[in-house]
Amino acid sequence: MVDFSNVLSSTAGVQVQAHWEPIADATYNLHQPTQEQFDRLKARLPEPVNMEWEQALELFNPKPAHPLKKYSQTDFQVFLPPSTANVGDIWELDPKGILPFLCQFHSGATTEITVSSHRTPKSDGAKACLRAISPNYAEIVFRIHAQFVLDASGIRLLPSQFAGRLVLNRKERAVVEFSLALPSRNSNVDVNAFRVADMAFIPRMELATLSSTPVREIAWETAITEEEARKKLATAFYKFAKIEWVPIADAVELAKVTNRPIHALVLFGALDDESC
Repeated sequence: MVDFSNVLSSTAGVQVQAHWEPIADATYNLHQPTQEQFDRLKARLPEPVNMEWEQALELFNPKPAHPLKKYSQTDFQVFLPPSTANVGDIWELDPKGILPFLCQFHSGATTEITVSSHRTPKSDGAKACLRAISPNYAEIVFRIHAQFVLDASGIRLLPSQFAGRLVLNRKERAVVEFSLALPSRNSNVDVNAFRVADMAFIPRMELATLSSTPVREIAWETAITEEEARKKLATAFYKFAKIEWVPIADAVELAKVTNRPIHALVLFGALDDESC
């Protein structure tokens, strides 16, 4: 067991840089409608929309609220376990402590995700896993579900998830490396506006420290792979993530051998995160 109760006590500040690139692709291009398309979207709503076309184009492609922000070492305490932990352990993260990091992207950040069909909030929260430990270092990976309410009319961006990493120097009691990023894949965020939802792709949305320590060269004493840690986090959010999926060709052969039926799912988007 590793005690994390007093692992961060350095007085040095931590500079975190924010990157948020514009939407590069979307199914319906809701983020960049023409003037005519935007007027049609507004006309379909029962209540008036006090927004001009140029404002909408800017709203859908925001920039980081704080491109560079200085945090204290204790700000990162939110990612640590309440007391002790073993490699592979999972724990919940406090949403209130996470919000200051998400607000570096946008002040409308929230961990309360609105379900469009019911218009009721649900907290999908955040969880972390101790991936590796050595006499001098510790590495924690985490997963956060959140959304960004971009304006008073309720225009929202719903990221699929944020995958993060925190590396600590236990000897110096300081943060070595921190990152929090939207997975880079062809659809990783939903755009919800004017009662329309769109699947979109943001090439980069990330918070990261500028570290000179060669983290990848640390000789870990006890560790699991990052893939194993991410799998643990996924199954902590979704029970079905424990299912061992196989390629269709392998499933057909296995069905023949075991004389069992095939249960097939056809998906429009991802299954194991918060995007469509």
